[in-house]
Order: sequence, then structure tokens, then C-alpha cells
Amino acid sequence: MKFLLKFCVVFAFFCFAKMSSQNMGNYSVTKITQDEGLSQGSNYFWFEDRKGFVWLTCNDALNRYDGSSVKVYNLKYFFRNCPALQQGYGFAEDGNHLYIGSTRGLYIYNYQLDEFTLIDIYKKYSKNKTAIPIGFSDGKVWIFNEAYQLVSLEVATRKIKLEAQIPIPQLKSVHIYDNDGNVFYFRMPFLDKNRNLCFIGTKEVVTYNLDSKKIFFPLRQFPVDPSMTLQSAAYDKKNDALYLGTTDHGILIIKNHYHNIEYHQKSLKRIGGMTVDDHKVVFKSGSSLFIFDKQLTKSTAFHIGYERVFNFQFDKIGRLWICDDGQGEIVMDFRGAMLKNTTDGTDPLMKTFKQRGVSDFAELPGKKILINSSAVFDPESFSVTEFASDRKSYHNNSRGKSYSNPYTGEIWMFENGIGSNQSQLTVFDKNLNLKTSYSYDHILMGKPQHMVNFSNLPSVFSFSTGLYLFNRTTGKFRKINSIPDQNSFYMNVLSDHRIAISYLNRDMILVKIEGDNTYKTIGKILPEVQSFYIQEDVKKEQYWVGTNQGIYLLDKNFRLIKIFDSNNNLAGTYIYGILLDDFGKLWCSHQRGLSSIDTKTHVISNYDKEDGIQYWDFNNRAFLKTSDGMLYFGGVKGFNYFKPPLKLSSFYKPEIYIDEILINNKRYAAPNGINFLKEIHLKYDENNISIKALIKDLEHGSQRNMMYRIKNIDQGWKKLSKKAPLNLNSLAPGKYEIEFGITDKFTGKVLSQKLMTLHVAKVFYQTFLFWIILGSLFSGGLIVAVSRWEFIKQKNEFKGKMALESQRNKITADLHDDIGSTLSSLQINSMVAGQLIEKQRMEEAQKVLRNIEDQSRKLSENMSDIVWSLKPNHDSLMTLSTRIRNIASEILGNTTINYIIDIDETIDAEILDFSIKKNIILIAKEALNNMVKYSNAAKVFINLKKNEDHYILEIKDDGIGFDQLNLKGNGIGNMKKRTLEMNGIFELNSQNGTTIKILIPKFRD
Repeated sequence: MKFLLKFCVVFAFFCFAKMSSQNMGNYSVTKITQDEGLSQGSNYFWFEDRKGFVWLTCNDALNRYDGSSVKVYNLKYFFRNCPALQQGYGFAEDGNHLYIGSTRGLYIYNYQLDEFTLIDIYKKYSKNKTAIPIGFSDGKVWIFNEAYQLVSLEVATRKIKLEAQIPIPQLKSVHIYDNDGNVFYFRMPFLDKNRNLCFIGTKEVVTYNLDSKKIFFPLRQFPVDPSMTLQSAAYDKKNDALYLGTTDHGILIIKNHYHNIEYHQKSLKRIGGMTVDDHKVVFKSGSSLFIFDKQLTKSTAFHIGYERVFNFQFDKIGRLWICDDGQGEIVMDFRGAMLKNTTDGTDPLMKTFKQRGVSDFAELPGKKILINSSAVFDPESFSVTEFASDRKSYHNNSRGKSYSNPYTGEIWMFENGIGSNQSQLTVFDKNLNLKTSYSYDHILMGKPQHMVNFSNLPSVFSFSTGLYLFNRTTGKFRKINSIPDQNSFYMNVLSDHRIAISYLNRDMILVKIEGDNTYKTIGKILPEVQSFYIQEDVKKEQYWVGTNQGIYLLDKNFRLIKIFDSNNNLAGTYIYGILLDDFGKLWCSHQRGLSSIDTKTHVISNYDKEDGIQYWDFNNRAFLKTSDGMLYFGGVKGFNYFKPPLKLSSFYKPEIYIDEILINNKRYAAPNGINFLKEIHLKYDENNISIKALIKDLEHGSQRNMMYRIKNIDQGWKKLSKKAPLNLNSLAPGKYEIEFGITDKFTGKVLSQKLMTLHVAKVFYQTFLFWIILGSLFSGGLIVAVSRWEFIKQKNEFKGKMALESQRNKITADLHDDIGSTLSSLQINSMVAGQLIEKQRMEEAQKVLRNIEDQSRKLSENMSDIVWSLKPNHDSLMTLSTRIRNIASEILGNTTINYIIDIDETIDAEILDFSIKKNIILIAKEALNNMVKYSNAAKVFINLKKNEDHYILEIKDDGIGFDQLNLKGNGIGNMKKRTLEMNGIFELNSQNGTTIKILIPKFRD
């Protein structure tokens, strides 16, 4: 087993060594992908301008990056009278404009107006419109095309001039997919420090001097192998040197104004894509990425993970930008992250930290750190050396750990499982030379948990069975019986010979050491709170406690002062470790990264992946403060280390800029550009404003926060979410002074940068002129009103009379149509009955008499309905709802039919028109009578409801229904007729019972 384990370790080391020929040191890698807003994952040209932006060309659009957000130029309003720019080719800039090449001509970007125009540069000289800028000099932009025609564009006058024909074979195409295997943009022309435009072909280097207008061929003065093919080039402006990458001859360097040549790394093949800065040379050879020093002697090689990369560029602070084809941009910072970590290290042992995590630190002399009891880390050289690779405690992932004794310089290590019931405690000197070892019964004592040291007292060891003192003379442990509790988690050393001991699922206790061997419990700390760690601020006489519910701040008597948790911006609340630095901040690791709390102001700063944390989750008890103030925190994928105080020292000056303003959801256009606006005057109804303000800082943009306040309204600053606009909705008329500022997580101070004033005009009726006009109109109107009052009064009286007459006409019509016809029928039937009696036809006479009886009853009911409908609803017994209930009771009360009535009684006060009330009652009576006669129903539902537009009468049963094509009688017709009188809608459904639904409009003509 030991042999197999050693073989695995050696094999892993070999695999990692194959990835990196030399440790590159602590560097960090960040990525800008489509998740961050890139329009596409492949970026063929990169450019950092003087304004503090990075520009990236994609197949679909031009992208601009400000350090935290990406802007994609794909909308029409960015392009004045020209098509949108898709794939761009090369960049140049003057003081106010950016120039981007394309196959349509030269695009010119105006920074102030944030818009593009297009010029056909080669209109007089070529049928092909392709124009690729090289650089800016002498007030001119210098441009070339596929035929290597050199043209100048005079910026002030827009004059175009053909300057020279460069003697290099014409490019077949500038398209990225049509380059014959030798990509032209790996050999882009450039302007050197001696005012030469330098062009690189596949076989030739050609320079054109802007002063002499002469052409020179530097390679022709050297004995160069004619079979050599140039594949890439980069210019070192500081040293005036041209680096040339070849397909099979390694690297050539032409120096001293192109008069000396050097050959390097001849064994390297297919050198495509190259860049240089003051310290490094970067290129791709085959499928591997190489980072060399300037002498091309020392290198770091990446054989895995960078197979698709190209387009290498250094920015102004020495970061390397790489296009990872299809994935976006990789930014490699050789200074390392602010919170230095091991996640990006190339050393094989560093990779083991990422794989296994880090849970153990011990300080060694010379600022070195023993990690996981198996490796020695040097923070100054960012190097790791192996130590005790066969330790069972580490490779078996047990709880065995190492502890340094600052008073003796010794390292104490726990070795588990050396026998059936024996484990081992090994002691090393400060140079990690073995001094001695002691065995102990791990069955009896349990697993080791922690160890603490004192200058003049015996060390205390915590095992799962309790606390022990160790006698080095006898090599034996003695249990501290005065503290019988088991499974202690961590021992925190406090002043005045005190120890705060934490337990899992139990209260933290405070222990006092009296003499060498006497330990006494003197109290509990934060009862009923699961506490793990405590740090003592001796100067302030305060205690900071890490718990599973956040950080607790206690006074000198352990009474609560304040709780820090998610309610006041602490990112994580399950605390894995806490440390007080030497500059007044408490640092804590948790399940959401790292946080610091200013012990004076209580400002909380949270640190995440953008700041360099090894991963979100950290490990319990994996923290250390070294004697020189360096802090270490271990986590599931490595560790972080840093030396406070942390602060942003930025090369780029952070700047707030206004990117877009929307007024009532419409883009606001300013003649001199949005970013230069100081004031905006708006109409009273232009009061929904959206302001997109962004922070420009290529180095620390993602670590800065945007703040805002309305000076004449807000007392304090408010945080504006990243990439989210400031939305001000339904603004009242008035003046609004909107101030924008920048803050960072280290200081919490807000630096005010931009002030914009909004003036929302008053509504017309709020102006003084309006009231003058209104007063005049009111005076004149009052006179007119008085003179018309009598006329209106008379008109209203006339309308009232007309309405009364209309009601009378309706009553007359109802009496004539209904009651009059019934009385006529009674008269005829009475006469018929008399004749039948005279003729002694008694049975027939009885039938006629019964018919007279029915007609009389119906006449009485109809008269009652008409009289009721004419009465006002002041009497609750006369309401519409009461009337419907009475009718239902009269018709259905003597039957076996169950009926349910549901009426919205607020309708009683709304329906006052007698004709509508009468029609509703008559329809209900007709429907209920029909259901009793024909439906065979067991249950009937009567509903009168309302919605926004209608009153709804619905009567439905569960009976047998009927065939609507074979209707008999006049019942349905009468109901339809009455519905039509109310301008209503009649609906009838006879499937699965019968449903009659009447929709009566609330408002009628």
C-alpha cells in the first residue's frame, strides 16, 4: 500500500510538472465571457484606448469593456447614416476619436456623442472597400488594405491620400476563416518609435519611413534561410526590437533599428500569435502557450487548457489578455489577486491544495508555513516544498494536525494509527528536523482536537475525551479532571491566564488557570448560542465571538454589544475562523467567502471570487495569524493569505460616466453627449427617468461600488446595484440634484464624482400665469353662469317632466299590452261561460270558469308586480332581492325541488328603473314556472350578481333539459323580448339541465 501511494504521488507530480516547466509565481486569472455581457466568445482584435476602455471585435458586433461591464454596439442609433459594425479589423486613435477597420471602410467613433460614422477610404483607389488602421501620427490615420496600399486620412480635413504601395504579396482575404493557414492579424503592421510603418509578410519585412517616404527591407541584410516562413510578429517599443515567430525556425529578434538579428528557441514550431512587454514574451507554439522572460531563457508552458487561445496583448499595467476562442477573454495578472490564493498556481504541490483543500497551518521560521502537515510554503517566493509526504494522518484525511510552539520554535504533529491502539505525537525542531516522538492510547484518549501553548505553563491538549496536560519528562498525558466535559472543539487563549473552550452543541466555557495544574471553570460565554472562536481586543476591552449565527461583539464583562449577521450585510453567518489584525479589523471566514469588520466604525466588507478567495466555502479551524501579521485562511480548494491593511492602489483613475438616459422609456439624446450633461430641463409629464451610470476602472472596476443620493432629499448615500440603472419614477415638479460617488470595500468612504441636476417643470395649472387667466375666465364665467342658471333650471324641469311622461307612457303601454289584453280575454270568457251555462253545458262552462280564475290570478300578480316596480326601495320588504325570494318561495315552496338563492343585495340600491325591476321579476317567474312544469329537476340555483359592466341574472336546474329546435309555448320568447327591452343579452343552455343567463348592462342609451 505504501508503495502504491508513493507511486500515485510521483505520477501526479510528473503530470503537473509536464504542464509547467517552471513555477510562474502567484498570479491570478479572471475571465470575461458572455455571462458578463460579451456578444460573442471569439474576439479577434483587442485594443486599450487612452480613455480607459478595452475594445474587442467580434463577428457580430463591437464590444467595449470598462472593468466591470460590457457594452455591445449593435443598435442602430449608435451608427449615423451607416450600417452597424460587425467584424472589426484593427484600431487606431487620436485625441477624440477611435478608428476601427472593416470590410465596408473605416468606422470613426466619436467618444463625446457615443456614435459611429463610416468613410469609404479606398473609393478612388480600389473596388474593395476594406480599410485597416495601423496608427495615428502627424495628424493622420495610416491605413492599409488587402493589396497593401498605404493611405493616410487627415483627421482635421478628412482628406484621403494614397501614400505608397507596399511591396508585399496581396492578402487573399482578411476574413478570419479564409487565411490559408497563415493568419494576417498575427502579423499586423505597426508604427515603431523611429516613425517607421512596419509591415510583415510571410517572407519579408518591409518598413516605410514617414519622414523620408523610403521603403527598407530589414531581413535582406541578414543571411536568412529562404525556406523560412514568418507566422507572427510583435514589437517591443521600449527596446525597439521586432520579435518574429516562424513556422519551423523558432524566434527571430531584430534589434538596433533593424541592424542586428538574434535566433532563439529554434526547436519551437508553428509560432502563432505573439506579444511582448517590458518583462515577458508570450506566444503560442503548436497547441501550447508559452510565457518567456525577455531573454527567452526561462519559461512557463501551458500544454493543457490553452489549446484554442490566440490574440495575446498586454495592457498598461502588465496584465496579459488572451482570447480563448469561443469562450471569451482570459486576463492573467502576474501580480496575483489582492487576496493571494493557490487556485491558479502552476506548481504541482499547489494543485494538491486545490484538490484536497487546506485545513492546517503551522508557522515556521523565516515566514514559512507548514500546510496540511505535508508541505512547506514560502509566501515570498510563492514556492512549495514537500514534507512528510507519507504521513498517514494527512493522506488518510484524519483529524491529525500540526501545531507550532512560538516559545520553543518546535512543531508538534499528531500521527494516527501506528498500532492497534497507539498513535504518535512527533516533535520537530524549527528546521523540521525530528527531535523525538511520544505514543499515546487513542482508544482511551480519543482523537486529538487542538493544542495551545504558554510561555510559562504546560501546553494543554484537547482530545475527544477531555483536556490533558503533557509531561515531557515522563512522556505521559494527565487528564484535567476539573474540566470533565468531553468533545471540546477549540481552545481560545485569552489574557490573564484564561482559556475559552468551545464545544459542539454546548455552551462555550471560560476557564481560569491557577498555578501550573489547577484549571477552574468560572462561567459561560453566550449561553444557548453555538460559539466556536473568540478573539480578545485588549485595548478596547472587547471580545469578538464567531458562532453559527454570525459574529457577536461583547464587552469586557461578556455582555452583548452587537450582532453582525445577514441583517447588517455580513455575507456568511456560519463562522469557520476569526482573526484580529494589527490595524483594527476583525477578519472571519465562513460559507460565503471572507469578511472583515472595522472594530471602530463596524463597517463590514465582504470578499468574494472577484477579490481572489480560494472558493466560497472555507474550513473550520483553518486560520492563522503569523508573528509578522500575515493572515492565512484555509478552504476547500486551497488557501488565501494576505497582510493587512488591504487597499486599492490603482493605476487607472476610477471614473463615473453616464452611459444612457431614458425619459419615459425613450433614449435621451444630448447635442454634446450624455456624459457631459450637467442639467436637464423636462416637461411636467417627463417625470420617469432612468440613468445608467457606470464605473470605469479596468483594474478594480468590479471591486468598486456605485453610490448615489439626491442632495436636496436624501441624507445619506445609497448603493446602486451593479449594471442596474437608477430609476426615478413619477417625479413631482421641482429641482433634483443627483450626485454619484464611488466607494470601495476597504475604506467605506464615498468619493463624490458626478452631479446632475434635473428640473421637472410644473403642471400648467401650477403656474402664476395660469391663475391670472383662470381668474379672468372665472369672473367672466360667473356672469355667464348666473345668466344661464335660470335657463338650465327651466331646462332641467322640462327634462324632468319629459322623463315623467316617458315613465307614464311605459306604464300605459304595460297596462294596455298586458292588463288590457287580459281584461278583454276575461270579458270574452265570461260571455262564453254564460252561454254555456244557459245551454246546460256545465263541464265546458267549468273549464272556462277555471280559465277565468287563472287569468284573474295572473292579472292580480302582474298588477302587483307593476305596482311594486313603481315603489322606491325605502322599505326593505320591497327590495328586488326580497321580491325574487318571495316569488321563488311561492312557486317552488310546495314542490320537492330544492332551491338555492344567491343575490348581491347591493344591487337593490342600484337598480331603480321600474321597467328593469319589472322585467327581472317577470323573467324569473317565467323561468321558474317552466322549470316546475317541464324540467323534472331536483335542485334549482337562482343567482343575481354584478361585474364591472353588467348585472347578471342566472337561473339553472339539474333537470332533463329540452330540445331548443322544438320549443312550445311563448315562455322563452317572452323572456327574450323582455331582455331585449333592457338592451340585454339572453343566453340559453339546455345541456345537462337548463341554464338561463341574462346580462343587463349597467349603463344604457
